[in-house]
Amino acid sequence: MTNQRRLSPWAAYVIAGALTLPMYTASASSVYYNTSQAYASDIGTDNNVGQDGIAQDPNTKVVNTTFAGWDTSTSLLPFGFNNERLNWAAEITASGDALTVSSQDAQNRYGIWADIDTAQGAWFNEADGNGWEHQTDVGLIKSDVDTVVTINVTGIDNPAAGDLWTNFGVSVYSGMPEGTWKFHAAWNQPAGLTITMPDGSLYRPVANFEDDNPLTAVDGLRGGAMSYITHDGTVDSVNSISFNAAAGTVYTILLGGYSGGNHFDPKQGYAVNIATAAPVPVPTSLWLFGGALFSLTGAIRKKRQKV
Repeated sequence: MTNQRRLSPWAAYVIAGALTLPMYTASASSVYYNTSQAYASDIGTDNNVGQDGIAQDPNTKVVNTTFAGWDTSTSLLPFGFNNERLNWAAEITASGDALTVSSQDAQNRYGIWADIDTAQGAWFNEADGNGWEHQTDVGLIKSDVDTVVTINVTGIDNPAAGDLWTNFGVSVYSGMPEGTWKFHAAWNQPAGLTITMPDGSLYRPVANFEDDNPLTAVDGLRGGAMSYITHDGTVDSVNSISFNAAAGTVYTILLGGYSGGNHFDPKQGYAVNIATAAPVPVPTSLWLFGGALFSLTGAIRKKRQKV
């Protein structure tokens, strides 16, 4: 007679869940674009990165732009964003989807040439330590499912300048900015770096690349709802940056050039390639090992109690 051991309901549920592959329906992943300062044609950049991305009036908080593709019956700005600057927003509905953020993509989707550009040293200017916000683009990413998001950025040549640069910096935060925008916040300047200001005075910032809430202030103090996740100053078409996106969470992306150039010039367009993949599942063998270890621990405890 063969002895049969019945799994506990809990163990059966865990093993069944580990063996079940997720099933996804048809995707509706999309990118939404700020229509302010849209180009008249495909020109790469309008050479005016300081004015793009305006989302609402900084004083009245009145939304003064629309986002192509966004349903305003949900909220005026994508995902309920409520601040002064936003260039684009990407929504992921299924793991495995891929999206591209670019002026060309905006044209393909909505018939507009969205103002998607940045300056060479916008994210961080290695020469003098500046990387001020008003040259750094702000994007949002939200996924409806747990997924791993991987970002690559490709430069798009500015015909007027004629010199393509390829190195970008990207910082990722969970949550969105709140309060008053800090246009000259030293959010990406390593602590301890001394900067010589135009008047000859020396300035030593206390912020660094890993600060939370780098661009906002509440009642004059730094605050908000952005929590630092990761950053990388070497992102291009080959080198990427990745993070785990939890379903329903909005992530803020701060993006700009990082090639040792000036934070005002040269300027050029860019394309963000967003790839997604399902999180690596816990192997079934690990669940079985955990269950066996739990049973062994229980057996040892019972034996000790009898002694």
